[in-house]
Amino acid sequence: MTDTIRLLQFRAAYNLPVYAAIETGIFARHELTVETAYTPGSLYIIQALKERRCDIGHTGADDIIADVENDGSDLFLFMGLHSGLFSLIGAANCRSIDSLFGRSIGVDAKTSGFALALERMLHARGFDRANYQLIEVGGWESRYRALIEGKITATLLTEPFVRKALDLGCNLLARDFEMIPCYQGTCGAASRRWAEQYPMRLTRYIRAYMEATHWCFDSRNRRACLDILGRYNQIDGLAAGHTLDGLLDPEHGLYPKAAVNVSGVAAALELRAEMSYLARPIPPVDKYVDLSYYQNAVFIDRSIIERF
Repeated sequence: MTDTIRLLQFRAAYNLPVYAAIETGIFARHELTVETAYTPGSLYIIQALKERRCDIGHTGADDIIADVENDGSDLFLFMGLHSGLFSLIGAANCRSIDSLFGRSIGVDAKTSGFALALERMLHARGFDRANYQLIEVGGWESRYRALIEGKITATLLTEPFVRKALDLGCNLLARDFEMIPCYQGTCGAASRRWAEQYPMRLTRYIRAYMEATHWCFDSRNRRACLDILGRYNQIDGLAAGHTLDGLLDPEHGLYPKAAVNVSGVAAALELRAEMSYLARPIPPVDKYVDLSYYQNAVFIDRSIIERF
């Protein structure tokens, strides 16, 4: 008997392991049917998790931190996907970070997520909050469209939208690791209540995702990965190859073991405090992270980890 998991995620190329797990039957071998849907933004994922309109969300670690702090929710992080995989992209007439003075920058949410890393970088470059305007636009795809339509001057994008924007004459202003070298970006998140009700379902999901990620990193599956990127992200040729190379980059791509970057979560907490969105003393990481489900997944099938 298979169990169904409802997954809510952003439209992005870094969903590759999810679709690989569907296409190769990895989820099915772990007795799971995963129903995927795209979110218009992080706040939508947060609300859907709390209202049990989805079971698992793939969203930024800071989005979960913000909701736990602001709303006292029982949401938590159980695995890590990557450190960010985003770039700051400027419109054709915005060729440098200094060009952002007095301009509008599109973000998902103003007070959580990757926008905090962006603001810290701007402040380090001499900006203050009066020198730019943050406009909440929504997820990656919405921000890409707003940039191309001239509604904003710059925004943070991930693949495949980075390559599409550059092909249309936009400018690469900064990469994620240039803005913040240690950071936990997108994670797997759920409510503690749901996880406690379905612990083995969550454990099997983590195990399947880990296996699918390993499958993506296997060079023998490169052609199949390119095909998946083409069908789910409408990119092919050189763009697909460039995107896949970025996803599999050993330093800045997907986490091969899908483990939470605990140091990166601590960095996200420090950043939130630095930007005056979190009171000091900073709470411990385990207020927002529960590694027990991941550890159970590794224990049950240690061979997955040992292959890396």
